[in-house]
Amino acid sequence: MSRQFRLLIGVIGNDIHIVANIILARGLRQSGYAVCNIGVNSTPLDFVAASAEFEADVVIVSSINGEAEGWVSNLRLAFNAAGQNKILLYIGGNLAVGNQPKKLVEQRYIEFGFDRAYHQPPNFDVLFDDLATDLQG
Repeated sequence: MSRQFRLLIGVIGNDIHIVANIILARGLRQSGYAVCNIGVNSTPLDFVAASAEFEADVVIVSSINGEAEGWVSNLRLAFNAAGQNKILLYIGGNLAVGNQPKKLVEQRYIEFGFDRAYHQPPNFDVLFDDLATDLQG
């Protein structure tokens, strides 16, 4: 990396699942990224405000309880309204309640304005690969 990219991560909504969040933050730091972890129970406005303060290049939203859709359907619009329209938005975890096809769930989040969506990923490998690709340049 030519410069240290700044990544903001957190868990959206009424979700207190912290273990993957902590592991992800550690892995991102070990990979050379500057990481601001806003933790759990974060609102969309928490993400927007913290991203501006941290001057994030990428925001990574996670949800394990499956309720992210209601929290993030307008998140891209909130970032745009705050003048952060170039920020990369990623989301991952268990992104739907019930058994829904992975591709359909991920496409729904892309339509919300996320650059990348990962529904029930087996590990963080694809996220790290996508970050390297998206931040090249």
